Amino acid sequence: MKKYLKAFLLTAMLLILNSCAGQTNIIKSMTNAKKSILKIETWARIGECNEKSMSCEKHQLRSTGTGSVVLHADQKVVLTAAHMCIQDKPKQSSVVQIQYYLKAIDRKGKEYIVEIIKYDVEDDICILRSVSGELGPNYIRISVKAPEYAERAYNLAAPGGVIKGEMVPVFEGMFFGKVIEPLFNDKEVALYGIPAMGGSSGSPVLNAKGELIGMIHSVHYRFHHVTLSATYERLWNFLNAGHTQIIRCLKQCQH
Repeated sequence: MKKYLKAFLLTAMLLILNSCAGQTNIIKSMTNAKKSILKIETWARIGECNEKSMSCEKHQLRSTGTGSVVLHADQKVVLTAAHMCIQDKPKQSSVVQIQYYLKAIDRKGKEYIVEIIKYDVEDDICILRSVSGELGPNYIRISVKAPEYAERAYNLAAPGGVIKGEMVPVFEGMFFGKVIEPLFNDKEVALYGIPAMGGSSGSPVLNAKGELIGMIHSVHYRFHHVTLSATYERLWNFLNAGHTQIIRCLKQCQH
């Protein structure tokens, strides 16, 4: 009887130790990943002039999202949602003048002016490069395998623009699988059980190792704890396109 009791206690102790070790590894992975998280800001400066009174008024509009530093063609770039990069732009005139610009802000408050490398509107993916200084040394690697059904997933984001210093919101959920979504031209999208709101767009979805498996671009219109992402396969293909495609897109995107 004592022999069985000892064996039971030893097994229980090993299970507890393994559980603690697993949690410690996740904390370490997320702590490393948060060093690569950026807040994305899209600014529009609008100048409206009254021709009769010869006076002008200036306004500023801002929207926020999230980005992460990843590797693309062996270069560090910022991954975010395409709708953060490409805004609906009203037509300019002699009366209305509009200036747009994008910037990325790291958790320590350092700002980077960024420009588009390439984007995919249908999958809602965009990558940016800094034109005002080199991005920090940290980046998130993409996983070598797709997530499995009910696999734990983690999301580092700036919902509502909330991110500062060591405080980077982290959310936990599960991978639900993939569906054909009519709202995205009947393309396949990945679903995660992760809460999101404005400001979460472009935020990375990670596995327990802190590796990229998805990127949130929208929430389910009926339930905001169900988020949508480009599938792992589409994200992988987008990030691993060759240099020729980058150069071609850079020339097109600058106009």
